[in-house]
Amino acid sequence: MGRPKKVRDGDAVLTYELIVTRATQLADNDGIEQLSMRRLAADLDCGVMSLYHYVADKEALIEAIVDQVAGEVMPPPGDLDWRGTVKLIAESTLEAQLRHPWAVPIWSATWPGPNRFALVEQLLGALADADLRPDIADLGFHAISNHIQGFAQQKISFGQLDAKSAITAERVQALVADADFPRVVEHLEFHRSGQVTPDEFVFTLELILDALENYDTASS
Repeated sequence: MGRPKKVRDGDAVLTYELIVTRATQLADNDGIEQLSMRRLAADLDCGVMSLYHYVADKEALIEAIVDQVAGEVMPPPGDLDWRGTVKLIAESTLEAQLRHPWAVPIWSATWPGPNRFALVEQLLGALADADLRPDIADLGFHAISNHIQGFAQQKISFGQLDAKSAITAERVQALVADADFPRVVEHLEFHRSGQVTPDEFVFTLELILDALENYDTASS
């Protein structure tokens, strides 16, 4: 469906960019579950039918706002090697997703827009520059993508636990007092000690990149 440059509905001048930006803000503030064409129209002070000049339906709107999140990812400069490019894309993608937590669960289930396709192109291009075997490059692409998504979901889940901190602390204390899981208790106590550890996201990403870089040597 084409995008008219603007449509005036009452006192509001609508554009595609305004609609997508406002829908993203609503999702940020209230969650993706609360986003609807009617709610968005009310927020923009326009009629619901005016929105359909720009987006076919709610599914198309969600695709657009997820792609807007992808547009926040920092484009890699041309002077980085393949590992530096992958790291920048991965870290910037994670940061963008965590700024918009609602996007994380639906990221992979939503048809990509131009910004998402650009990210995929950049990541595949970096892996191509590594001169990996095609099958290993493909596995690497999925391993990196899954790492980003899995880590983002974990951060969101931990954040939800933090929101219930009093209940969580009580249950952790009960677990510590339980002698049945000594290794679990040791693990919890390590985290509660405040010891400095490497950046978990980067640490695991480096393991993936090391494995890709050394795969042919290790398997020969």
